[in-house]
Amino acid sequence: MLLALLFVAGQAAAQQVILSEDFSKCTSKDPDNPGTKMDDGMDPYTLTTGWSCVNGYAGEGNAKFGASKKGGILVTPSIDLSDASATYTLKFKACAWSKDATSLMVQVDEQEAVEITGLTNDPAPYAANMKDFSLEIKGTAASKITFSSSVESKGRFFLDNIEVTKLEAGEIPDASVSAPSAVAFGAIGVGTELTQKVAISGSDLTGDLTVVVEGKAFSCATTTIPKDDAVNAELEVLFAPTSSGDYMGTLTISGGGLKEPVVVSMTGMAVQLSGEGTKEVPYTVSDVLILENPNREAWVKGYIVGYVNGQSINEESAIFGAEGESVSVSNMLIASDVNQKDYTQCVVVQLPQGDVRTALNLKDNPENLGKQVNLLGNLEAYFGVCGVKEVSDYVLEDGETPEPVPTITFAKVNEIVSGQRYAMLVTQDENSKVAQNIVESKEYGYLDVSDVTMSNGEFSTEETNAFTITAVEGGYTIQDSYGRYLYMKGTFNSFNVSKEMPESGYVWTISIADDGLATITNAEMNKWIQYSAQYTSFGAYSDAQGILPELYIEKDGSSVGGIEVENNSPVEVYTLGGVKVGDSLNGLQKGIYIVKQGQQVKKVVR
Repeated sequence: MLLALLFVAGQAAAQQVILSEDFSKCTSKDPDNPGTKMDDGMDPYTLTTGWSCVNGYAGEGNAKFGASKKGGILVTPSIDLSDASATYTLKFKACAWSKDATSLMVQVDEQEAVEITGLTNDPAPYAANMKDFSLEIKGTAASKITFSSSVESKGRFFLDNIEVTKLEAGEIPDASVSAPSAVAFGAIGVGTELTQKVAISGSDLTGDLTVVVEGKAFSCATTTIPKDDAVNAELEVLFAPTSSGDYMGTLTISGGGLKEPVVVSMTGMAVQLSGEGTKEVPYTVSDVLILENPNREAWVKGYIVGYVNGQSINEESAIFGAEGESVSVSNMLIASDVNQKDYTQCVVVQLPQGDVRTALNLKDNPENLGKQVNLLGNLEAYFGVCGVKEVSDYVLEDGETPEPVPTITFAKVNEIVSGQRYAMLVTQDENSKVAQNIVESKEYGYLDVSDVTMSNGEFSTEETNAFTITAVEGGYTIQDSYGRYLYMKGTFNSFNVSKEMPESGYVWTISIADDGLATITNAEMNKWIQYSAQYTSFGAYSDAQGILPELYIEKDGSSVGGIEVENNSPVEVYTLGGVKVGDSLNGLQKGIYIVKQGQQVKKVVR
């Protein structure tokens, strides 16, 4: 059976090596996106024969397993793990594909699989993301070890330096230290500095460790790690270049009984930049283009010049302007020159759901075109070019950041509760999108969508993406967050909105199937709400043209939550059929009525 998971590794001990694979025969031209598949036979790519895989790809000195929607598997040749008195140890280096699952599974024969957690899933280069792992194993005279994805989708992982050792009973293992083989600082500005944390883990040490850093511009305040602290230690290494150029250095760990020192290579580059990446002195767009996606958080300033329309950026998809129906709400282009028309001189900014997207996107805020904006986000590739993602703060040209837009958490529902707030969700290619309200300045249109992230069957989105569903005679009314009724008229497949209850076309029937898909049909037009992948929006159609939504209900919502209350507004009372019967409930017969006060609407039982 599998024994304790150790999470330590490093130098080879006195143990006998019974299996070793460093993937040195893998020579991919693109180490960060391997394309040479090995499923038909791994012998040309391994030091020993007998390896097999599913969805395995040869990297450069390593191997990747899994695809975006398919899990990966690697199986070792048969090895002898049958000596009950010996200690067998499996060691390997691993990391996850960028933003994929941070775990993988290890299984010996038919024994219970062990989940290996803590894989780094930072962006490429992946070789620098590799971490050491180790666990004790037991087996038979012909055991095989299987590495596999922990999830079927987005469970890609890299492996390197797989080793199985045997320690005879009574033997003492050598001291070892686990540390990354390389630390890449990337590019920073001349006269600035950057700190990287280097995690190390020692095992079977006999004394303290000594730390020595060599190389111009690199330094580390720690020179000694006490033996007891070395089990799980972290070193802070500083890169502070004073002139332009490429820099190389080493961090060497020795002592503690190590037979050989552990050497970590370090690289960095210094360039002349206009900014410093701080709020006070942000990077310019030109700076970001020079830095080439260093994968770190910084402030950036630029002029809003357009957006990307499509799944990739090129001369046709880079749109310089803010007009048209296809204006993106999820991204924008910024440049150092307000009149820039060359997309290669721009940086693409991802606009996350929330107040950042609400305030900055050009579809809802065309007046932002040409304005200067300062952004705090992560400098990483977006659309395959230099980008800013995960924007968490911003300052527009006027120097003020609007108040954040409230968000609501929604959970899946299989029945309708009258008066509650709901969200319409659709999932396509594993991406979840929620229907937005029609912008307040318009009286009709299709329902655009925003990306949301699912977590444990729930998601959060802006309050302005909520719809209140209320039971009436013959079905339900649907009101947006502005209190406007959704209704249909004419032959159009789009929606109309009105703060006053329309004369017709406002009643909807709703049925939810066992799979959670909701059929929301306009009772008068006999058209039902569907998501169009072609137009990336919701409309209502008389035949099957798209994807049915799922309904999610506001968690802990109230029957009238989120609709603005105007206490001084007159009261209007309607029947469930939408006929106004008075200005108060006084004198009315017993029954169920719709009471409206300003933009507040609720169902009342008299």
